[in-house]
Amino acid sequence: MNLSAVEVFGYCASAIIAYSLTRDSIVKLRWFNLFGASSFCIYGIIIQAYPVAILNGFIALTNIFFLRRILFNAQRQFSILAVSRPSNYVDFFLDYHREEIKHLFPRFLKVAAAPTRDYYFLTERTEVVGMLSGYQQQGGIFVVDFDFVIPAYRDCRLGHFTLGHDQQLAKQFGYQHVIALADSYEHENYLTAIGFTPKKNGRWTYDARR
Repeated sequence: MNLSAVEVFGYCASAIIAYSLTRDSIVKLRWFNLFGASSFCIYGIIIQAYPVAILNGFIALTNIFFLRRILFNAQRQFSILAVSRPSNYVDFFLDYHREEIKHLFPRFLKVAAAPTRDYYFLTERTEVVGMLSGYQQQGGIFVVDFDFVIPAYRDCRLGHFTLGHDQQLAKQFGYQHVIALADSYEHENYLTAIGFTPKKNGRWTYDARR
């Protein structure tokens, strides 16, 4: 079977759309879906199938709208909520994600029940998408040693929103300084990506210009 270049282009566009639906990350899903829908829109124009072009053009614009809202309007999209302990939902969340937490934060579960520890939910509207935990020190310092986001939201710049550039944890709860403790190689890479640098005693501080 001989396929024309236009037909190959159409098949590739369809494959990209299908591939987008297999992504765990919401952001990656929308990026791939945007590229696939845009390509299929062009394909529809080429073959003069205008309903196909219009539908996929609409899908592409929808992806742009949601990507912009997630990546550039985090303050409207996400919230930080202080949690009172004891909390059945905190226990459920930690138990549900236990294996991944043990990999990324191997020391955390041993100290998770400490009475001096504070917990914060990260929410998209009313849905819990992550959790922060740490403890307060004198001088308005908050030490974060647990910063977990579920896989679907790990590309949504939540780290920049809570601890990095936007500093929402400090602003919302009145902390003068937020210090992070790295618990794994992956956690160190994450802290570096959001603008933290290592200091003495394994502590990391945000040094990028606000």
